Amino acid sequence: MHRQKNKIKHHLKQNKMKKTILTLVMALFAITMFAQNEENSVRIPSGYQGFLEYGNNWTVFDKEMPNTIGLTTTHGFYFNGHMFAGIGIGFDACSDFGLFPIYANVRYVFSNKSAVSPFMSLRLGSYISEQVGAYGDFAFGVRFASKRDFAISMMVAATYYDKMNYSVWEEYQNEYGEWEGHRVNKTVNPSSVSLRIGIEW
Repeated sequence: MHRQKNKIKHHLKQNKMKKTILTLVMALFAITMFAQNEENSVRIPSGYQGFLEYGNNWTVFDKEMPNTIGLTTTHGFYFNGHMFAGIGIGFDACSDFGLFPIYANVRYVFSNKSAVSPFMSLRLGSYISEQVGAYGDFAFGVRFASKRDFAISMMVAATYYDKMNYSVWEEYQNEYGEWEGHRVNKTVNPSSVSLRIGIEW
């Protein structure tokens, strides 16, 4: 019965996540198509740029792994108004542990003279937790530029983490009603899909 409930919860979680992602992708596509021919007097990105991004991550590849929230900051430089390259660090957190990705990042803005432009981003690096493993992330979204050195981004992303081993403390009641506990080793897959919002300055 417990396993059946977990399967139902996992199925509902996946359906809700898929609907949310589909809605966002359709909204981003509509905004991009509507505004792709509009050119405003926006600042073309150049020189140093910093990014701060927040996201909700769904760990759809492992039903035992809780969902996480993530925060990353990236710093580097724009080249030729379209291509950005930099390095960054982040933190993905859940109730049991945290993951610290450290990465190199490249991103490409397709229409840097428009107020609204699609972009894509690729991160490659490693993460640190109870162990060290490989990290990769690909995102696609829409960048909302301004006349100043500031922009807002919305994106969907897929993140890869090496599988991770960690230990948790589990408690139980013995036959005398007393609480006892011991450490249990677990292996989880923190890889996820996510929705993010970010700012750049």
